[in-house]
Order: sequence, then structure tokens, then C-alpha cells
Amino acid sequence: MMCANLARMILLSRKLRRKVLLQLIIVLLVVVVVGAWPLSSWLASNVWLFLLWWGLCMFYGLMVILLSLYDMLSVIKEERDASGS
Repeated sequence: MMCANLARMILLSRKLRRKVLLQLIIVLLVVVVVGAWPLSSWLASNVWLFLLWWGLCMFYGLMVILLSLYDMLSVIKEERDASGS
């Protein structure tokens, strides 16, 4: 119940949604950099580790893209409602 209320609060506030998106993008960049350099030899040692790591990175990236699309559509809706058309 608390998680649902927190998610609703984040999704309904443009300022908070943008802050969360920025933090999620920073985390995504860190994860990609860690997978590309420090963990590259470890990931290269096993195909399944490689696929799991980059598959999870791709899934996380797609979730960030979906949240940004939601933000874009919410801004369009808010602006249409504000202009009265």
C-alpha cells in the first residue's frame, strides 16, 4: 500500500518525476560503465553472466524510457488542460 502511494505521488508531480528520472539515468550510466570496464573480464568468462548482466541493463533502460515517455505524455496533457482546449 505504501509503495503504491509513493508511486502515485511520484507520477503525479512533474518536479518529483523529473528528479527521479535524473537519478534513474545516472544509475543506468553507472551500471553500463561498471559492466563495460571493471566487470568486463568477469562477464566475458561466462556467456550466461554476460547475457544476464546486459539483459538486466537493457530491461532497466527500457523502464527508464517508458517513464520518460509517460512524463512526456503527462506534460502534453497538463499543458492542454491548462490552455483549456
